[in-house]
Amino acid sequence: MSNDQGSGWIVAALVVAACCVSLPETLVYHQARLLRRPVEASRAVLEAEIERAADAYGLSRKVLKALVRVESAYNPKAVSPVGARGIAQIMPFNAKRCGLPNADHLWDPTYNLRCGARILREELDQHGDLQRALTVYNCGRIKCAEGQQYAKKVLALSTVY
Repeated sequence: MSNDQGSGWIVAALVVAACCVSLPETLVYHQARLLRRPVEASRAVLEAEIERAADAYGLSRKVLKALVRVESAYNPKAVSPVGARGIAQIMPFNAKRCGLPNADHLWDPTYNLRCGARILREELDQHGDLQRALTVYNCGRIKCAEGQQYAKKVLALSTVY
């Protein structure tokens, strides 16, 4: 290998390294997701995904951030005692409701957030009241005092964001 060829490889490697360092974190995250490589989403990436999901479904970013905080404390691996999964705590049976082929997709924070936003939007459209929509999001269609407390907590926390 001539000296010029060796220098070319070094320059190419430096260019690739510079691109990797300067790429936005969300781009790196989504590239790994698309390639089906394991990827941990940072808090900044999760915040950006929450904002995108809220915007896509016409929801308040503050409310969706508060919902995530209450549901999972931003933990994409959270599991509730009743089996709700992920950052927005979606029950596995709701995967189909969100157009996902199976409940395993709920472990992906982006799919999970989109599903949570979609469910909240559907409940808000049906009930016309955010507090009622949050109660149903938490309890399902049954009446429960816990869901009413949950809704109040999310709404109160949303004023902080």
